[in-house]
Amino acid sequence: MSIDPITLSVIQAGLQQVCDEMDLSFSRAAFSPVIAEANDRSDGIYSAEDGALIAQGAGGLPVFVGTMQYSTRTLIEMIAQGTVAAPKPDDIYIVNDPYLGGTHLMDVRFARPFYRKGEIFCWLSNTGHWPDTGGSVPGGFSASATAVEQEGLRLPPVRLFKEGVLDEEIYAIICSNIRVADQRIGDVKAQAAALLVGEERLNALLDRYGDETVSEAIAELRVRAATQMRSYISGMPDGIYCSTAIVDSDGVVNEPLEINLSITSEGDELTFDFGGSSPPCLGPMNSVLATT
Repeated sequence: MSIDPITLSVIQAGLQQVCDEMDLSFSRAAFSPVIAEANDRSDGIYSAEDGALIAQGAGGLPVFVGTMQYSTRTLIEMIAQGTVAAPKPDDIYIVNDPYLGGTHLMDVRFARPFYRKGEIFCWLSNTGHWPDTGGSVPGGFSASATAVEQEGLRLPPVRLFKEGVLDEEIYAIICSNIRVADQRIGDVKAQAAALLVGEERLNALLDRYGDETVSEAIAELRVRAATQMRSYISGMPDGIYCSTAIVDSDGVVNEPLEINLSITSEGDELTFDFGGSSPPCLGPMNSVLATT
């Protein structure tokens, strides 16, 4: 490694500070109490190559920070396939589809490409819990839902902001399918502004240390994170560890659901096996890949 440990540590802290400021901006500017007061939100920096997490804020929800890797990776893949419009500077994509890396429909993700020298350096992304995204009941939490469409509006990755300008037609479609639509613009603008704060702070960090040095630091941090995790795993005795959890019912069919998990520890690797678990259920208790 050519980057010295002190510079590496400073850049690592700088990347986290970028995310911390995005989190703070989002919470302070958001209209909805669930974001502004409960901090049901997260911001992060993600790899331009594979969507992997680069940095996160200290106060972001881990479930959002982790699953945004999946939604960012899906977005990158769909852009490469041509099924989603290619990005331009100041574009912001919106997505909440659980099957494309989301959680539940009320958790709405924004993703903004971050450019340096005309190329995408990384992605800035955040998630905020909107109070309502449509569906059969206010708030989206229907205990009797038997299809995801009953829980609200599903959005695949689509550009909500095009070169910094809100697409009023797409926003009108969203507002026509949700409750208290007049309140959402406060969250939309807060969410977009948080990503702009991230862009400004990340540009300042890169201007100070240089693109090459920061890129080298990011690569080294990813290697160290993997090495540290493997070190923790290797400290576990080899073997198979099993656990079972029971859910009384899915809310629709009055039968218990079983979640079986066996973890095989071998050297510095873990294998997770959910074999023997109940099949997908009729009620709203299923888990998508990103949240499993």
